Amino acid sequence: MSGKPHFPNPWPAPQHLWADPPWILSGTSITAWFEVDAKAVANVVSPAFKSLSGETGVITRLRYYDIKFEPRDGTPEFKKKFSGGFKEAVVAFKGSIADIDGEFSAFMWTDDDTYIGWGREIFGWPLIRSEFTLQGKAWDASSKEQTQCRVQSSDFDLTLTMDDDSAVEQAIGKGPNWLTPRRVIFPAGDEPDRHDLNVVVPTIIEPGNFYVHKGAVNFDVKSGSIIEGLNPLTTPVIHRHANFKICVGDNVKTVQGIG
Repeated sequence: MSGKPHFPNPWPAPQHLWADPPWILSGTSITAWFEVDAKAVANVVSPAFKSLSGETGVITRLRYYDIKFEPRDGTPEFKKKFSGGFKEAVVAFKGSIADIDGEFSAFMWTDDDTYIGWGREIFGWPLIRSEFTLQGKAWDASSKEQTQCRVQSSDFDLTLTMDDDSAVEQAIGKGPNWLTPRRVIFPAGDEPDRHDLNVVVPTIIEPGNFYVHKGAVNFDVKSGSIIEGLNPLTTPVIHRHANFKICVGDNVKTVQGIG
């Protein structure tokens, strides 16, 4: 046999959990920006990541999402079949990898198995399942409670409380690069794993509305947790981004590296 063999679709199998990228994501996010201890960050990320520090420590965000998603392409029936929704929480650090500036999402949690599937397999996002509580005015217009965001697991409980009445609307700027390290493993084990960097640049379809709020963040973390030591050292600034729509997966650059 000369050349590569031909493996036509369906491949690998006709049973699919998600549609191919790109995807349309719409919803709301609430983000707390603060600084954390630089040594704690260095202990949990690759030396290839060069963190960006403020006056006290590494510039860090804790972000919560409530998202609806669907494939960008296909018939209405196809889009409906592969649409869904998820809640998500992300701890990310500002900095650079391979001289590319952006935000490194080092810790990611969600409540949806489909998102875990395509997020891990396509991009390499380190998503794991966790429990969420998103309540209050920002998540439910009929609520009279102040907005609260919470993600919890067996060894941590992270909460963000937002002062809804402190909102100041601001213009929406250009979004950052999402820096996504990805490890590609070859099953036979006869060649070393490949260390890639996916640089994901979301395309803004509808910018939505952007507000700055006052609020508070609490990290209740047990000893030995992988996120131990990442508690905020500065007063957080809260950003609320409502009613946005973006396309994810249409603009991705991959830098192949070695371990």
